Amino acid sequence: MAGIVENDRARLSREAIVATAIRLIEAEGEAAASMRRISAELGVAAMSLYNHVPNKAALLDAIGEHVRAQILLPTDPDLAWEQRARVLMRAFRDVVEQYPRCIELMMARAPASLVGLEPLEYALEMAEQAGFTGRDALRVVRAFVAYAVGATTTAGHRARAIEAMQLEAGGELSEPPGIEKFPRINNLGLDLFAVDESDFEFGLDLMIQTVTQLRAGR
Repeated sequence: MAGIVENDRARLSREAIVATAIRLIEAEGEAAASMRRISAELGVAAMSLYNHVPNKAALLDAIGEHVRAQILLPTDPDLAWEQRARVLMRAFRDVVEQYPRCIELMMARAPASLVGLEPLEYALEMAEQAGFTGRDALRVVRAFVAYAVGATTTAGHRARAIEAMQLEAGGELSEPPGIEKFPRINNLGLDLFAVDESDFEFGLDLMIQTVTQLRAGR
């Protein structure tokens, strides 16, 4: 038994444990990332994991830290707040696309630990630069985050739905029968199925313009 434990220690690392947990969470949800399941995936004794992560809470924090590190914060101190917002929201969107379940976990743990607080601090600074302070700055940040998460999640659902429709139709998209009953939708034609980068940028423009107008009216 001692020899097995020593071998586990030799081939285990915190990074390997975190990577396995992330893979399980993204595939099956947070409940799948139990210490027992992770150890089985890695082919080691469950107790060996505790040499690298003392408990489940520490593991979840480590996952949050890994995901947070993927959010590339702008480093130019001379950026206008509008440009900061664009760079930050694009970076946040990219991470939501890659880690949709883990980003939720990171955000949920932020109030109870330091995980994920660096992007929040940066975003609050951005909101202050835009002319908002205190609770209003927090509201601005929450609105931007809600947009980035919502737009990215919706785009992902739409892309998967279109892929399923294409498979069902043999590769060709067509307008559903009876669509003429809905004239505005009918006028869009196949544009109704379009998914591209410009959708996110259009919404981001609206967000920035709204914040600018709100500040001007204060």
